[in-house]
Amino acid sequence: MTSGNTNNKSAKKNIRFPHELIDEIDASIEREKAEVPGANFSSWVLDACEKKLKSEQRKKGSQLISKD
Repeated sequence: MTSGNTNNKSAKKNIRFPHELIDEIDASIEREKAEVPGANFSSWVLDACEKKLKSEQRKKGSQLISKD
């Protein structure tokens, strides 16, 4: 059974951002739209989250290698 907040591919999460951060993100999106017309807040946040997770995975991988 699905609700308005989930489906079989994604789920909604609500988060509060400081006003200053929103302003900076919006400015970044406007600059990005010159190259990627479909750029929007959701895609920007998803991209940032994916980059953060990849960075953590690389750090974790390098820690495992250095322990050997």
